[in-house]
Amino acid sequence: MGITPNSLAQLNAVSVSNVQLKTSVNVLERKILIVGSYDNTKTIVDNVPVQIFSPEDVASKYGSGSMLHRLAIASNLGAKGVETWVCPQPENGSGVAATGSVLFAGSTISAGTIYAYVSGEAIPFSFAGGTPAQLATAYAAKINAETDLNITAAVNGSTPEQVDITSKTLGTYGNDVIISFNEENTDEFPDGLTSATVTPMSSGSGLPDIQDALDALGTGSSQNENYFTDLIHGYGQDTTTLNAISSYNGTGNLAEGNYADDVQRPFRSLIGDVATGSGGLSALIALGDGRKLDRTNGIVAVPGSVNHPAEIAAQAVGINARLNNVRAEENAGGQVLSGVRAGSVDERWSDDYDNRDLACKAGISPTKISSGAVVLTNVLTFYHPDSVPAENNGYRNYRNISILQNITNSVKVNFNLEKWQGISIVENVTKVTNANSAQKARDIDSVIDDFIALADEWEANAWIYSSSYTKENIVVVIRALVNGFNNNIKIVLSGQGDIINTLIEHDTSIDVFL
Repeated sequence: MGITPNSLAQLNAVSVSNVQLKTSVNVLERKILIVGSYDNTKTIVDNVPVQIFSPEDVASKYGSGSMLHRLAIASNLGAKGVETWVCPQPENGSGVAATGSVLFAGSTISAGTIYAYVSGEAIPFSFAGGTPAQLATAYAAKINAETDLNITAAVNGSTPEQVDITSKTLGTYGNDVIISFNEENTDEFPDGLTSATVTPMSSGSGLPDIQDALDALGTGSSQNENYFTDLIHGYGQDTTTLNAISSYNGTGNLAEGNYADDVQRPFRSLIGDVATGSGGLSALIALGDGRKLDRTNGIVAVPGSVNHPAEIAAQAVGINARLNNVRAEENAGGQVLSGVRAGSVDERWSDDYDNRDLACKAGISPTKISSGAVVLTNVLTFYHPDSVPAENNGYRNYRNISILQNITNSVKVNFNLEKWQGISIVENVTKVTNANSAQKARDIDSVIDDFIALADEWEANAWIYSSSYTKENIVVVIRALVNGFNNNIKIVLSGQGDIINTLIEHDTSIDVFL
């Protein structure tokens, strides 16, 4: 029966109970969700999230070279083991695969290496020598042998020197696949091969409805029930897709969607862009300025890159998830996008600081080239309303979303502890003299004490600029029905150190030493 306050019989009783007595915070474990289509010959349960354990796992379940597989490869390059799930979607029933071609020209081609690339991935192969038609056959065979690629190839039935390329994925995803040759400075064609004329991939159309995948994550107070922190998809800059993601997560500065007070499980997402020159920058600024209330989505720009933009974004999401799995407050500035190729100098608007600054002010995440590698700089969401000055914009920086995820989660975890379950609310806990009752008695100061402890933990983790300001701005009131507490606290997020601005003053006179 156990011992109760009414027990009388003599007994020396000892028991143990494992409880958390001290308020503390842990870094929220990141969970990546990849939404995309799969090989339609596979039998799959659609729109149900499934945890995956490697890109090879995705290939076996959803098809090598499928959208899901390609995004998993890219994400894993950055995430390096962060927990990852996929949400498979069937291809659009009216979808059309993108197509392109390569036409080889020349006379008798010498034996040598053909330096071929697909979406920036090198697929060099040896050619024994022969005619352009024989090279076309060898090239098509090489592409089809590389099963991880996102395309298939076939020699044209009427023009044997031409290879027809088809995207494995129906829809617009294939339009962004870039076929190229001789990307490295040392690459060159064997003698006799005068050209390999690429007709760019195009005419892909149709996308799955991402709303179906979002709804599968939960609706109402069960939204994002598994708490996915980072979202990847292969649907690019499609407005309907971006709007659905933004709306599901919660637009503006409102307590709605995943930001609703009974949910508070927001995620963040990135897409990619490789558009070049001033026109590419102008289009991005227009895109960003058209999405000023979108605190969920962002776009990473690598102008002129031959990599697939969705795969660039997938790796960037993976990098941020990996960093924030250890330090919630770390930004990804200076992180290298592995295998992502820079565009030529004349294509890169991002080489100019003023251009990068314009992009950032429009909610665009630029990159820069360092020692030949593409590195992330500011990673941003689109959120920049005219009514919110830049210095007050907490949703702008991608890492700020991570901090907010961690702070809100720490509050929820704290007040879900056993010590806050089944409590009684009193005016002053010191007047509850019954030892048994005192264990579950709480007053306003009890709540304030926990927020003070939380503020100290947030400061200790560099999530906020100062705990003293927060502790001075804690307001707790008992609800009118005496059935809980209404709390209001203020925090100033820690700053993101993007700019180190140094002036070195010099003189040639030694008078200062005299």
